[in-house]
Amino acid sequence: MSRIRRWHDRVAAMGCICCRLMGRGADVPATIHHIREGEAAGAGQRADDALVVPLCPDCHQGPKGVHGDKTYLRIIKCSELDLLAMVIREAMR
Repeated sequence: MSRIRRWHDRVAAMGCICCRLMGRGADVPATIHHIREGEAAGAGQRADDALVVPLCPDCHQGPKGVHGDKTYLRIIKCSELDLLAMVIREAMR
């Protein structure tokens, strides 16, 4: 198993970070979301495989999720980069 795959598995095992911050619980299953902020957000550009956060399907691709209108990010007052920083801090514990 590659190092990136192990990292993705470890991050996904954290559960949905948005749901945790919204008080929905830490056990909401998650998949990987590649963050794309700033200059890397252009259409057709590949996101870095290491820059990932765990999100459930609703927070990831739902209408209010990060690929939707980003309502959930506004509710928790975080950017995708803020979520990435939280994931990295948690992984380093």
